[in-house]
Parts: sequence; structure tokens; C-alpha cells
Amino acid sequence: MDHYSTQSINGTVKLSNARDRSNRYIASSVGTNLVKRCWQDVRRFWAYLRRERRIRKAAVQLAQFDDRLLRDMGIDQCRIERAVRYGRDYHDG
Repeated sequence: MDHYSTQSINGTVKLSNARDRSNRYIASSVGTNLVKRCWQDVRRFWAYLRRERRIRKAAVQLAQFDDRLLRDMGIDQCRIERAVRYGRDYHDG
């Protein structure tokens, strides 16, 4: 009688072998990894939404300043969102 067998009234009944047990373990870990990955995606999405909300709030606050004050800060009226998102000294070129 091996390690994965049990004695019954009618004789020895084989429950499973080592390969079956490892496949079940791998299958459950794949499911666990999938759930973890889904939660990571949800957390990443919420972090993205929080960042965008902070950017929008800062852009609204800066838009309330007059052009002279914005010029003193080195920001043009049309580039407020870019300055908030990437920094004042960001250049595309």
C-alpha cells in the first residue's frame, strides 16, 4: 500500500497520485494569481483616477489666476494643464 492509498472494507482504494495533487495545486495557484492580477488592475485604475482628479483640481485652481500672475510663474494660460501634468519646464521637442 503506497502513501496515497487508503484501506476500505472492500480493499485498497487509490485516492490519487502525486501528479494529480500537483496539478490541483498548480490550478489553484493560477486562479489565485488571476485574482491578484485583477485586484492589481483595479488598484492601478483607482490610482489613475485619483491622479487625474488631482490634476484637474490643480488646473482649475491655476486657471483662476490672472495672466500676469501666471506669467510670473512661467506658465501661459493655454498651457496650464501641461504644466500641472508634466511640470513647468516640459518641452515636446
